Amino acid sequence: MQTLVLVILFCAVFYLIFKDKVDRFLGVLYGASATILFGSWYDFFNASQVYQSISFETLFLMFGMMLYSDAMAQTGFFKGCAFSMARLAKNDPWLILVLFSCVTFLLSMFINNLTTIVIILPITIVMCAGLGMRPIPVVVSEVIASNLGGASSMVGDFPNMLIASSTSLVFMDFITNLFPACLMGMGILFAIIYLRKEPLMLEKPLPNLGEGDKKELLGINDPIKLDRKTNSGIFIFFLMVGLFIYSEDIEVRPSVVAVLGGLLTLAVVATRKQEVLRNLNYKDIAFFFFLFIMVGGIQASGLLNHVSYMIWMVSDGHNYAQAILTMIASGVLTIFLNAGPATSLFIPIAGDFTHYADHGYIWWALSLGVCAGSSAAITGATSGTIASNYLSEYAKKMGLEGKEEFKDYNLDFHEFMKVGLPFMGFFLLFSAIYLIRYLYV
Repeated sequence: MQTLVLVILFCAVFYLIFKDKVDRFLGVLYGASATILFGSWYDFFNASQVYQSISFETLFLMFGMMLYSDAMAQTGFFKGCAFSMARLAKNDPWLILVLFSCVTFLLSMFINNLTTIVIILPITIVMCAGLGMRPIPVVVSEVIASNLGGASSMVGDFPNMLIASSTSLVFMDFITNLFPACLMGMGILFAIIYLRKEPLMLEKPLPNLGEGDKKELLGINDPIKLDRKTNSGIFIFFLMVGLFIYSEDIEVRPSVVAVLGGLLTLAVVATRKQEVLRNLNYKDIAFFFFLFIMVGGIQASGLLNHVSYMIWMVSDGHNYAQAILTMIASGVLTIFLNAGPATSLFIPIAGDFTHYADHGYIWWALSLGVCAGSSAAITGATSGTIASNYLSEYAKKMGLEGKEEFKDYNLDFHEFMKVGLPFMGFFLLFSAIYLIRYLYV
């Protein structure tokens, strides 16, 4: 009874979020409230369990990395990196796609991949408009590259932060186990885009660019400015990475490193401190706060233990089969739930497998599966939705709405899946082969 009600509640909340009928923050707020009331009424999810279900380690890790990313963005350093890639490309459309995707991948490893997309996207679209390029292939490649970059490290995306906070895995565990697979994923991505033979140039050039866009394009020739604040931000970054690597040895939690690093960057680097605090995405943190409660209620009902036991039975207790089933299931679920919720739901399931057999690569399977699912469709990751909305708004600003040229800026579910779905299939196949290495470790 309790399990059925909570499953229906969870599905209803995320169906409404998927259909854009309700803001995702409000959806999980109402869902968490209903979960607490229902759990208290039937006495299977009390106040103590509610508190224990909330991963404050994850929330503080998110807060610290958001703070660092937003404060450092004010220096213009990240934008300067993108402009450097633009100069290297020398107006070659294919080289622009590859280099911009590579810089997106690298930035997403260490700053929140959503922040990376927000920084890279405006530069990409204005540059494509100035060169007469179709922006959709470049933007889709950047969104998938941001997912791969984020999945390569402990602090690059929310799913890995969730995994890190729920396990004893440390910073270098993520780099050594996930970076090689995600780097190969970049090769798969470029191969798919190249083999599709999709034209990168517009059939008709756009009308004259606005003054703001022209000014943005002029910035391509500007070198990266390494002033005192930028150098301080870079120093803090390397200090944080060093502390992440040795956090286990010095017995300091990654969340403490992230928060202290974020606050130090805010104090020393940010030129407009109030703006950083104002623009910080508190709703994302609150979203995960209430999502943890919903997942905690489902876990308290016993459902996730049943799911993990079913996977264990189907796999006949074989570690590798458990990992593959987890990877595929989490990937498919991510398409509909988004990366964060899917990871939250699967962490207790994967945690149960570590009780059946002492193997850690179940976490790498989960991370790779979520990465594949978040790259398959525009709904898999928030960065896809942001990219789609930004492209549409830019096309409207350029007066293309209702015209034939609007199709070159209309990144919808179907358009994204032309690249995303084949990428998911090949990346899951490669990841399944990649995980075989753990059978002999």
